[in-house]
Amino acid sequence: MYVGFDLDPFDEVDSRVLSADFAKLMAEGEAIIEATWYCTVADDSDTDDEDASDHVSIPATFSGQKTFQHVSGLVSGVKYVLQAVVGTDEGNTYSLWSHVTCKAPH
Repeated sequence: MYVGFDLDPFDEVDSRVLSADFAKLMAEGEAIIEATWYCTVADDSDTDDEDASDHVSIPATFSGQKTFQHVSGLVSGVKYVLQAVVGTDEGNTYSLWSHVTCKAPH
């Protein structure tokens, strides 16, 4: 599910921990037991990045109904899709995604 907004742009040198909050999708008391993040190039990106998946190489962490992922090394001019997929203690799987664009600092 699209989160409803695009993330603030990254500069090429940015290295950030991003979070995804699944509270609106999950039942009260339901908890994340596994989380995986994916980084791909958006279909409407003007520029390609063959190494997009490498920008989320550190394993994701999670707590309760949130997951966290370190993102770095984005390439200027590329529009990415960042997607968090989680499994829960109730056997459900949920997905949240958003776009982020990388821009050269000026």
